[in-house]
Amino acid sequence: MQMTNKNDGAWHLTPQIPWICYAAQPAGPCPKTCTPSQKIGLKSIRLSPVILTLLFLLSVTGCNKYLNGSKIKLSGTLELYEHSLGSRVAGRLVTKTVEEGDAVKKDQMIGTFERYEQASRDYKRINKLYESGGATQQQVEEAALTLEDQQIKAPLDGVILTVIHEIGEVVAAGSPVVTLGDRSKLWVRVFVPEGTINRVRMDQPATIAFDGLSKKFKGHVTTISPMAEFTPRNVQTPEERVTQTFSVKVTMDETPDYIRSGVTAEVTLPLENSK
Repeated sequence: MQMTNKNDGAWHLTPQIPWICYAAQPAGPCPKTCTPSQKIGLKSIRLSPVILTLLFLLSVTGCNKYLNGSKIKLSGTLELYEHSLGSRVAGRLVTKTVEEGDAVKKDQMIGTFERYEQASRDYKRINKLYESGGATQQQVEEAALTLEDQQIKAPLDGVILTVIHEIGEVVAAGSPVVTLGDRSKLWVRVFVPEGTINRVRMDQPATIAFDGLSKKFKGHVTTISPMAEFTPRNVQTPEERVTQTFSVKVTMDETPDYIRSGVTAEVTLPLENSK
């Protein structure tokens, strides 16, 4: 297709193909053919500079349903950081103070093992001996570690996601008793097409929206995967599942209590100018 100016105030297109599709196409790859009702001849087309500019931009960007100008919209699931809490030694769980969904505070007692009472008494006794010169600093530290191994405390404010062991069960060394979710850091994992990933940067601002909420939340890019991968199988369409993508983690700047992990989120990322 060639552009010519015939001195009549408008640009004209000289076709090298006999027709173009003028009807709007559904989201997806560029159509290879058009129906007869969608074909119009080009010989009689007379285009204003504005229309010509729009056609030029379309020819540059192509038919990409993800891109909307200088932004990209992607869907993902809201997640939070998880901490598995257990003990370094094996033992029988004798107390448990939480259930799934409970909010906990930092240093809150979650559970104890069968030797907790004895370990607590030993620590107090050795600590008193140390104060009077009857025990060494090393003995105090060892007693403190023994006591720590017989209890489970929350390392931070959060919410109990899962309870893995109940009272009376023997827990193996290193096996988690509960899983704690850190609600102070909510994030969405999205998958950016390989043709766009070079326009995404660390700490890049983002907008996050949720179904049923009119408010949109601010976030920023915190992780960009260094390796490409195929889009996960839980993505809806076969076309998207065979696309090479890069995993990108977008962390929310604020974490209101009424937003729960696991909900679907739509992330809008402004794209850097390509160089």
